[in-house]
Amino acid sequence: MTQRAFGLLAVVALSALVSTGSAAGADAAPSGPPRVALGPYLRFTAPDAAVVQWRTADPAPSILEYESGDAWRRVEDLEPKTSHALTLDGLKRNEMSAYRVLAPDGEAYARTEDYECDTAFNYTLPPVPEAPAYENEAAGTALFERLASELENPAGHGLVLGCGNGRLVYEMAKRSGLFVHGVDADPTVVAEARAALRQARSYGPRITVRHVESLARLPFTKWFANLVILDAARVSEEPLAVAQELYRVLRPGGGLACVLHPPERTTQLSAERLAAWAGEGKLAYQADLVDEGLWTFIRRPPLEGIGQWSHQYGSPDNSARSRETLGGATRTDQLEVQWVGRPGPRAMVDRNPRKPSPLYMNGRLFTQGLRRIIAQDAYNGAILWSLEVPGLQRYNMPRDCSNWCADKQRVYAVVKDACWALNAATGALEHVYAIAPTPPGAEYDWGYLAQAGDTLFGSALRKDTVYTNFWGKATAGWYDAPIGPVTYKVCSDALFALSKADGGVRWSYADGVLINPTITISGGRVYFVECRNEKVKAAATRRVGLKELWQDQFLVALDAATGAKVWERPLDTVDGTVVFYLLCADDTLVLALSRTKYHLYGFDAADGAPKWEASHDWTGNNHSGHMQHPAVVGNAVYLEPCGYDLDTGERVTDKVGRHEGCATYAAIENALLYRGTGRCISIWDPASGGVTRWERLRPGCWLSTMAGGGMVLSPEGGGGCSCGGWMETSLVFTPACK
Repeated sequence: MTQRAFGLLAVVALSALVSTGSAAGADAAPSGPPRVALGPYLRFTAPDAAVVQWRTADPAPSILEYESGDAWRRVEDLEPKTSHALTLDGLKRNEMSAYRVLAPDGEAYARTEDYECDTAFNYTLPPVPEAPAYENEAAGTALFERLASELENPAGHGLVLGCGNGRLVYEMAKRSGLFVHGVDADPTVVAEARAALRQARSYGPRITVRHVESLARLPFTKWFANLVILDAARVSEEPLAVAQELYRVLRPGGGLACVLHPPERTTQLSAERLAAWAGEGKLAYQADLVDEGLWTFIRRPPLEGIGQWSHQYGSPDNSARSRETLGGATRTDQLEVQWVGRPGPRAMVDRNPRKPSPLYMNGRLFTQGLRRIIAQDAYNGAILWSLEVPGLQRYNMPRDCSNWCADKQRVYAVVKDACWALNAATGALEHVYAIAPTPPGAEYDWGYLAQAGDTLFGSALRKDTVYTNFWGKATAGWYDAPIGPVTYKVCSDALFALSKADGGVRWSYADGVLINPTITISGGRVYFVECRNEKVKAAATRRVGLKELWQDQFLVALDAATGAKVWERPLDTVDGTVVFYLLCADDTLVLALSRTKYHLYGFDAADGAPKWEASHDWTGNNHSGHMQHPAVVGNAVYLEPCGYDLDTGERVTDKVGRHEGCATYAAIENALLYRGTGRCISIWDPASGGVTRWERLRPGCWLSTMAGGGMVLSPEGGGGCSCGGWMETSLVFTPACK
């Protein structure tokens, strides 16, 4: 079966059999579980349905069992294949059930373990039914289908200015995945539209209509609408003011607006005035004649001065900065709420285990929950897609590296021994990358993951090395202890680069044992610290706590395109038994480590020559005081409570905003985001030294709040915390309107 968007999956030859009890006891005992090569994973496709997909190495029939009420249902497609997709239907809202994959095993069946299907995480919108009130108004169907096809995201929010009898609202909702808002300045028209839409059983679940005093003053936050339709025939006030309000609410970076000029009102917003307005906003637009008159199509470009957060610490250079300007804002009171809502704490893992950070790329926010991925439109919070992935899990980021990253088109996520490339807009699985050939003598999972240009970078990690426990105190799932097994560094045996296009191996490197938190990519080079001690290399595990890890170390630079060694330097530093990080900022590599205090070492990225050393005391030996990750603002690297000049190592401050409670720092262009005063999410301004905060808003215990796209993004990360009356919700902030 070809890989296509989930909504287009063709599932043939299905039959559903309802058993009278548990099917597990109805057959003879199997000899072993089915051999599933990839997956399974689940995506909700309708309010009462989900598709489960998986792959097998050899052709086999597709068979699933899933709970339905007190019984198990079996769904089958008996045609042998290697790519499998079956639909679970009849699902009920907010119900926990289970499913499992079956394979023939002689006269019986082999079964996988049971996997959760929790419909509380079904975020799909209901379809829009046919509307008798509009059945005689068929004109413009092709236009609405065109608009839906040109949207960058399959879901989001639409807005109709001058909604009239509601038909424009209805057609937009019916032919897209948007939730649509209609507004009109005539209360009688609004009442008529609501009545027609209620008759169509569409009002509420997908559509709302409201009366406004003026189309030039809308009760909506800025930047929220993916698609706006303006019916110029219903504009009674100054047209240019209405057009400017349309621009205010239109989503940056691809938001689409359409202005309808009926033939009898072609002078309402003249071509000259439209050109002047579009020029002010640097908007690309075109005018088309269609069956309802003249339509002008306008697409809004991205904001200026925005950043991205594509990797664990912002980018592959590990500098923990997004280069986001936030329009010059460096205080919380210079920002306002853009949206509030999902995901909530139930979708997430507990705050403790230092999970991978969220990602922001190209207007989309990606959050990793408990064995799930949730993708949202970052400007309005709409759920674009979500996947339930039982094999997706990795924690203890301070001693390892993240399992995902993103570019403009895709999200790349490691699931055990493979990297999945998911379409960023739809969640469709577009490619599966295999680990490059690995050293003999062990089984491997995929470890490090990063992307740059047309290349995907990865590492080979001994199987079952990553930390997956997410519950317990410092000796288990909290990962806060300064000594013991939770401080052991995750290390890889090999590093490799693949073509994004086809997964072809571009190069592979294997010499010593690479320390995962040090792998850094910047300026066309890959940097890392590796240990070549024979005892470490011979050890059975790559979760390394041996004292020999701090012997025979080398700082290495490879050419990112070829894998050729550019330089290497023997390394002799204080042992980084608590944490051991590497980052690159401008022309300087910074090695930051912690043992009984913090130590920083600066190296010239060109040749590895030492530049400077510095050290300072911890702020504490618990709640992350001893394991903070450095962040770069301007020409300084900050590691609480001090900042150092990147070129010279000169201390520029010892008054970095003090963290309170677990979490680490993320930088914008002129400030630091962190968990500060009162254990709340705060902003520290290096220029003034001032600290401001958002009351009752806390991050996760590592890095869950960052910036990009002109916003501070804080998907829920504090669920399970007992140290305050926190708002357990996702919040996004934008510069306040002046």
